[in-house]
Amino acid sequence: MDSGFYAACAGLRAQSQSLEVAAHNLANVNTPGFSPTIGIIGAVLGLIQVMQHLDKIDEVGRGIAVAFVATIYGVGAANLFFLPAAGKLKIRIRDEQIIREMTLEGVLSILEGMNPRMLEAKLLGFLTHAHEPAPQSEGSSS
Repeated sequence: MDSGFYAACAGLRAQSQSLEVAAHNLANVNTPGFSPTIGIIGAVLGLIQVMQHLDKIDEVGRGIAVAFVATIYGVGAANLFFLPAAGKLKIRIRDEQIIREMTLEGVLSILEGMNPRMLEAKLLGFLTHAHEPAPQSEGSSS
């Protein structure tokens, strides 16, 4: 029966690591410069259109308008939708990871025969750490 618990714990560890990878990928979305890139791509495409029609002055105005509108839409969508959604997903993944780690530690502690009071204190430590702000990576600035 113990081998079944150890197999379940190994599966929980693997899932916890995959959640950690997903959380790190979402954290990279919040890097400075990523959000405006969406708008800049639209601006570049609009300006390419302008360069193709330099001989027709009435089309140049339309191309510049497309470039500006694409920039506004791209930056607006990134800052109003994508970054907040990434932040919420990151919080949910972090909460799920804490629950899985807590479950894993609880099962392993039960298998080791830990005192129930000590186990309770150990698991309550997870809950207090869950309400602390997430640690920032070494490369990010405050």
